[in-house]
Amino acid sequence: MKNIALILAALLLLSALAGCNETTAPATNPTPTVTQPAPTVPTDPEPTEDDTLYITSDEVDLRQFVVDYMYAMANIQWTAGEQLDYSQYGNKNLIYESGKTYLGMVYNNNATGLEMFQSVLDENGQHIGTLTGWNEAAGNSCATSIRHAWQQISTTAGFTYSADMMPCYRYSGVIAIGNIDWSVYDRTSTTTAIQGNKREDILEAYALTLPGDALVRHLGDKGGHALMVTKAPEVVRNEDGSINMAQSFLYLTDQNNVLNNKRDYPSSWTIDAKVSFSTAMQEAYLPVTIAELRDGKTVVPTFTISNLPQAATLAGGNLTGSVKSNYCLNTVTVQVFSGQTLVAEAEAHPYKTDFYLETLAAQLGLGDLAAGDYTLVVTAAVGLATEELANIPFTK
Repeated sequence: MKNIALILAALLLLSALAGCNETTAPATNPTPTVTQPAPTVPTDPEPTEDDTLYITSDEVDLRQFVVDYMYAMANIQWTAGEQLDYSQYGNKNLIYESGKTYLGMVYNNNATGLEMFQSVLDENGQHIGTLTGWNEAAGNSCATSIRHAWQQISTTAGFTYSADMMPCYRYSGVIAIGNIDWSVYDRTSTTTAIQGNKREDILEAYALTLPGDALVRHLGDKGGHALMVTKAPEVVRNEDGSINMAQSFLYLTDQNNVLNNKRDYPSSWTIDAKVSFSTAMQEAYLPVTIAELRDGKTVVPTFTISNLPQAATLAGGNLTGSVKSNYCLNTVTVQVFSGQTLVAEAEAHPYKTDFYLETLAAQLGLGDLAAGDYTLVVTAAVGLATEELANIPFTK
């Protein structure tokens, strides 16, 4: 991947500066005089879409980036430490047994990404996380796994459950594919959208899906589900040009609340499952995507840090500062060096666009440092960029 600084530099060199508007000459006096143009007042140009810096699919394969993150969540191998029993929340077999090896992130209701899950594994892949509850252990669900994958390249995706993953919800960041009429969806069951659209329009929408897109359904009290399209569909057409729904297939990857034995180790994930168009329609799935995948471009990541700690603050064992990005922050790291030697480190995985460094103060342990000269370094990472935001020398 190109370094984000290089991308920014290249794009900035290509940006054109807008000029000032000119005005017409003022009205003349009754006595003939030589008129002069009225002086103009320089003004800044109004912001336009052209002022925004983008990363395009020519620079980074945005679709593959999303799919690779989904695969990474699905394929991480780990061994359970303490038993994680979620049978009362999900399927009755959703129990990760102590000492047993699994593939893919844990299924639960905590909505975390790959980085958080990696942080609770030791160097041997042993799960050492002390938080094990349904809403607190590192893990995610069908919808939030897709959200995390999308947020690696998107500033617009923002939903919590599959029921929220519909284009009719303004702030979901989810958009429609093809000519499906979402106005017929009753916001309770996607069967209403299936029944309210022409079969041909739904099939053609399936055929338009590309890797990184998703299928979603909601069935009222029965709940919902979402899957990511991870390979291009196979589309077979009849002699009249219509799609043969039984012989056309989608390839789907998903996080599910059932542990299966289809892989080398038990897993709640299914990889590249081959599903016919007819099955997808019968099960009331509809295709959706996000603007960044549709348009083949996404905004360049930006970072800011404010309220930086002074050297005296650090010497006193305290930490301040606020980190912000236009993307959800995967990781914020604070390190303390003595010369070139790392002597203290603290890390968080916010998965939101802002983060307060003081929440890492206890973990960092500045008050425990011996007398000497140090440097505090703050680094933040999103899917498409990692940037050092602060480098502060201090003496204790």
